[in-house]
Amino acid sequence: MRIGFARSQGEQLAARLGGSAPPIDVKKVAEHLGLRVVEEHLGADVSGLLITGRAQPCICVQKDDFRPRKRFTIAHEIGHHYLRHQFEGGAHVHVDRGNFISQRSLRSSEGVDPKEIEANQFAAGLLMPSKLVREAVAKIGGPLHDHHVAQLARDFEVSEQAMTIRLTTLRLL
Repeated sequence: MRIGFARSQGEQLAARLGGSAPPIDVKKVAEHLGLRVVEEHLGADVSGLLITGRAQPCICVQKDDFRPRKRFTIAHEIGHHYLRHQFEGGAHVHVDRGNFISQRSLRSSEGVDPKEIEANQFAAGLLMPSKLVREAVAKIGGPLHDHHVAQLARDFEVSEQAMTIRLTTLRLL
């Protein structure tokens, strides 16, 4: 498993295409990579799809999800594409179900599905690059409290849970 590599690839892509301030425009990043982003009703337990094949690759995201969730889904699917995760048996559709961050699936929560874990880490690096997170925390200038985490989540347009995990990973919380 290449967790550090996946995270660094997301961060490098954010630095190259995302700009110098949050939030990173994930739709712009997807378009730059040749990925079309479509919002559709995908069913109760499907948060995103990556479709490849002869036509332009496409990310479908659950239309009813709230904005931070859609952004994480798009970043996660970009991760599958960018990290060149191969589909099994010539399949050209990858379906992502459930929550990407916590209890995404039994396999992910057990750390058994390396492609899903790598895509999550890529998404965290893309949406919350360490440089931008560290700069934002430095501006706060003191110990972080719940309201700071909530504000950082709003600034980066991610869930509070995703921001908490990222701050913990960066040893800032």
